[in-house]
Amino acid sequence: MNIINLKIQKIVIHQIHQRDNDGNKVAPSRSTEFIKFDDEAMDTFKSRFINAIGLDSKAVPMSIVNQESTDLPQLVDKISDSCDDDYISLSYDVANKLADAQQRRNLPGGIVVVFSGNYGATPKKFVGIMKAEIHSAYEKRVNELTQEITLQYIEEALLTPATKLYKTAAFFEKGSTPEGDDLNSKWDVLVSDSQISQTEGKAAAHYFYSSFLGCGYPETSARTTKKFYEATCDFLNDMDVSEEKRNDLHNALISYLKHENSDVVNPSEFSSRYFDIETRDSYSEFLGGKEIPTTAFTKDVEHISGKLKTRKLSFSKNVKLIAPSQVFKDLIEIQSVSESGTGEAVNWTKIIVKDEIVAQE
Repeated sequence: MNIINLKIQKIVIHQIHQRDNDGNKVAPSRSTEFIKFDDEAMDTFKSRFINAIGLDSKAVPMSIVNQESTDLPQLVDKISDSCDDDYISLSYDVANKLADAQQRRNLPGGIVVVFSGNYGATPKKFVGIMKAEIHSAYEKRVNELTQEITLQYIEEALLTPATKLYKTAAFFEKGSTPEGDDLNSKWDVLVSDSQISQTEGKAAAHYFYSSFLGCGYPETSARTTKKFYEATCDFLNDMDVSEEKRNDLHNALISYLKHENSDVVNPSEFSSRYFDIETRDSYSEFLGGKEIPTTAFTKDVEHISGKLKTRKLSFSKNVKLIAPSQVFKDLIEIQSVSESGTGEAVNWTKIIVKDEIVAQE
């Protein structure tokens, strides 16, 4: 999202804590005042926010799922119109919700920054939420008389450029008039997590975007294609077939998604090509259980492009075979071996590589 004319008008910071030794929630530490940044500090904070959410960021659009009066999206809606006293109280409710969502004891505490203002050529409201971990640091100081450089230890350094562990969410008001009570018609939501790459279509830790924010992934073509690929791989791995047949089916799946000159994925067509009638019914039920359509949908391999490039076999004794998917299909044969040379029952795999060895380590 291209964020222009960003103006931050209110900032409040509260602190959440790691759960105690018994896994019980520790109440967040509450701030009672707004944060006042000087111009330089405000410019830096804006930069951090835009880097996390803006046009060239790895932020992912989300849909608002939970819209009850006690859910966070409704809280954000109230914050956008609140007076100063209510704003501080509502922002503390945000910190409390995050502390509630962090159920696992190993999740760290940190600060919760709630901030809001306007953006856009025609000013519209936005509300931002950032969770950042607290780190120690050293501040450089220079003596004006001697130019001697010293370092002063800072026990709690917040939102420094080196702070990589932070999660950000932003609710941007849309320009159109909201339709009914659905908050998705009023707000665009973007979420990012510095610890998670966008490559696989992920935006943030599940507890953050779902349990805390009350949001979920919109069903894009890329996500549906990824879900189809992963579900089909699971189905193939559970089929009662020989390893030779399973390998052929995995090759067929990759070829179907990567090489077919088609802009759509049709699970019914795929199953009719490669499965018998009984297996087709089981496959259709399996996809339905995972809420994946069995009719045609637009193909978008953005989130699985890396997986389509390479095939990998893993064995129980930490042996791995990795090759480009086309090489795997053309040059590697797999056979199941059920009996050793002495007649002993075994569960081995015989692999033939139609190529010569060029190096060994």
